Amino acid sequence: MLKKGILLFLLVIVTGCTNRIGGDIFFNQIDELQNSLNHSEWEQLTNGTTELKSLYEGKKWTLQLLGDEEEYEGLYESINQLSAAIKEKDKTQTRVSLASVRTLLQNIYTM
Repeated sequence: MLKKGILLFLLVIVTGCTNRIGGDIFFNQIDELQNSLNHSEWEQLTNGTTELKSLYEGKKWTLQLLGDEEEYEGLYESINQLSAAIKEKDKTQTRVSLASVRTLLQNIYTM
């Protein structure tokens, strides 16, 4: 009985560590940007990226607590690259930058 309890406890701990612990506001914004990109709505992409930058600035303290310096600084860099790709209306680079932003956020918000 004790072994089953310990096994269950370890299972809960391990599966709990693979789930995101927050950041839904970021992930929702990225989903909106992806949708705008799929429809080539460059004005909405520009506005959405501005909002993403504002989210970053507003949540920077939290990002610094959850991630390491390389992650949150890389996130800022990727957001700026996303912005530049959108200004150039480069669909491929915009997709790559969005994927980079999403991956960095997943790394930060996953325990």
